[in-house]
Amino acid sequence: MKFWIGGAGKTSNVAAIFAQLIVGEKSHGPHVFLVPIRDKETHFPFPGVTLGDCGKKEGQDGIDNGFIIFNNYRVPKENLLNRFGYINDDGIYESSIKSDD
Repeated sequence: MKFWIGGAGKTSNVAAIFAQLIVGEKSHGPHVFLVPIRDKETHFPFPGVTLGDCGKKEGQDGIDNGFIIFNNYRVPKENLLNRFGYINDDGIYESSIKSDD
């Protein structure tokens, strides 16, 4: 769950989400994923995604701030922004960072 996400309350269909990348039993730290949150045709949230508006704000009420809750929502590995690593076709994490070893 995250509050005060710009565009989440009413307008965005996709969000850039920072989350722990866990492959098997191993965590590979935070990575960024492009996550579809609403259907582009109906604009309804996808199953497993709850969205809402944070309500009236003092001064900047025109900004669409909202909250996102994920519950058993799966994101395909293709949605991983993979500058620093990726998951190969065998489901194994491979780092894109070159080491001097």
